[in-house]
Amino acid sequence: MNSLLQFVVGFLLELVCFLFMARFLLQACGADFYNPISQGIIKATEPFLRPLRMVLPPYRNLDLAAFAAAWATASLMHFSFGLVGQGAARGALAVISMGLLHVLLRFISLFWWSILIVIIASFLSPARGHPFLSLLHQVTEPLLAPARRVIPPLGGLDLSPILVILALGLAQRILPQIFALIP
Repeated sequence: MNSLLQFVVGFLLELVCFLFMARFLLQACGADFYNPISQGIIKATEPFLRPLRMVLPPYRNLDLAAFAAAWATASLMHFSFGLVGQGAARGALAVISMGLLHVLLRFISLFWWSILIVIIASFLSPARGHPFLSLLHQVTEPLLAPARRVIPPLGGLDLSPILVILALGLAQRILPQIFALIP
């Protein structure tokens, strides 16, 4: 029963964390807020973020309240797992840093999967008519555009995602080592 409760709580907190992360990314990447998927994310997160924005107002195109909410949700998840015995008892700094690491690694995974879906969809349906695909293009473009300046398209074949996926993989392996240095 304990593992079933852990699964349900972990799943729900992971879902809430994902919604806050998606809200942060949509604003940071300048995605279309009239997209139906964007509208759903906004409606789901706005009741929680509106009061938090009184304390953490947006900075330029960064929704700091959404990032803080994702971080707090991930920290709560690590704290609750520590309480039910999945991990050793941790101090507040360790729980907070594990929450931040969790969010950063999820951002990397989100970008990695988004780029992979965009690559596969470009072969299957190059028209980009679906709202989900257009949203993924808008989210991945801030990472892919600088990579295209380094590796320009070769005869219609865009190899820039390879460079971005390599950089994301390196970051995914380096971040836990950096956070391991935190006492």
